[in-house]
Amino acid sequence: MKNFLILCMLMSSFSLCAQNRIIVKLSPIFKGPYSGRLMVYLQADTSKPFGQAPEGPAFAVDVKNWHNGQEQTFSGGVIALKQKLDSIKSGYYRMVAILDTNTKERGNNAPGNLYTRQEVVAQLNGNFSKPAVLTLSNVFQSRKFMESDTVKEVVFKSHLLSKFRGEPVFIKAGVALPPSYKETDNRTYPVVYVIPGWGGTHHHAYNKGQRGIYGVGLGEEKIYVFLNPETQSPFGLHAFVDSRVNGPWGSALINELMPHIVKEFKASSKSEHTFLTGQSTGGYGVIWLALHFPKAIGGCWATAPDPVDFSNFLGINIYKDKNYYQTLSGEEREIYFVQGKATSTLREGGLKEWFEGDGGQQQAFDAEFGLPDRNGRPKPLFNFQTGIINHQIAESWKPYDLALFVQKNWERIKSDASGKISIYAGENDNFLLQHSVMDFGDKIKKVGADIKIQIIKGADHFSIRGAIVKEMVAEMDKKIKR
Repeated sequence: MKNFLILCMLMSSFSLCAQNRIIVKLSPIFKGPYSGRLMVYLQADTSKPFGQAPEGPAFAVDVKNWHNGQEQTFSGGVIALKQKLDSIKSGYYRMVAILDTNTKERGNNAPGNLYTRQEVVAQLNGNFSKPAVLTLSNVFQSRKFMESDTVKEVVFKSHLLSKFRGEPVFIKAGVALPPSYKETDNRTYPVVYVIPGWGGTHHHAYNKGQRGIYGVGLGEEKIYVFLNPETQSPFGLHAFVDSRVNGPWGSALINELMPHIVKEFKASSKSEHTFLTGQSTGGYGVIWLALHFPKAIGGCWATAPDPVDFSNFLGINIYKDKNYYQTLSGEEREIYFVQGKATSTLREGGLKEWFEGDGGQQQAFDAEFGLPDRNGRPKPLFNFQTGIINHQIAESWKPYDLALFVQKNWERIKSDASGKISIYAGENDNFLLQHSVMDFGDKIKKVGADIKIQIIKGADHFSIRGAIVKEMVAEMDKKIKR
């Protein structure tokens, strides 16, 4: 034993004797086979559950045809985020494991993914302690839609999207009906289509808080159709934009779902009574739709939209800057500002996205704006490890740069689009999106585009909708009464 300890001390620089190990098992209820990315997250503060303490390092392995009875061992060579496993300081850590096996929808909590229900507290101390053992014991279920007399779920099979993907693709929506709906026979109602941002789905149709910030119950009675931008979207939110990677989601909405809503509900078929509104990624989506299908709508209200001018893309000029993560002077690009102070960097976000696999924010941009590779996957704008921008890919994004689109196409669309688009951003947007909106506004002035741009004082990315909802509804009602 003494000789063994001496040998360990002599070889410790090579991590041969101090190798931390984590083992993940399948509960007997899961037979397999399973394939996907298996991730283990660590937290040094064991006194708090996950989400209430700073994020720690994380580790991953890709598994294939994993059956019950087999163990997955995490050791020195696994994929690592923030810190290599063998460099973890000895001590106790809180741990959870997730197996992302859903290839159709994004996110760790997508239906079918497995996870450890109990957060395990275990010791990591090289080979001097037993390996930490975690058991995948639960599976994320599909969320049940809570229908009622005034809220209905629509699951609509799209011919356009199914043809593009070569498999059945469904658009999901939650339809919120006005109070007088059941009491009327011949009356039709104006319709508001809502595209939420990250984390938002058609379940917002029965969520009191979300209904409020989108104007449900205010002003003239309307039907609200809350759309789900995450349905069958493995590469992140598609935003209901016609994409060369995701497929024709915008065309499917305008040409397939909207007629279906008119047919199935007492929805007005008049374009002047058809409205769009969206937040963040959904904000970009509704502007894109209004510019490409201006005849189909009567108005569009976007709040805190994703970048609408790619020469100011989260503070980056994707056409000229060399690196996504760093400025020319080598400073890290900061993001997610809270009360004026950055809480993260683009590098941190990019590396976490690379670690977790498909479905993150940057990949959503790549899929929404860019080109597919030979396997149908989005070509990345930049190298996730180095941040170096691929300017050929940046050039391929130009059709989705809305500032360029308006400059090039306004003369053609102005008779149908003028006065229909309103864009709002908070002066304190947490993701610097107000700067892209302002640059967009400056560029479209050059062609005289009649598009409303407003920066809301004191508002950030999350408070902006509450700040403008009454104004938005009043503008809708004014259009309805014409």
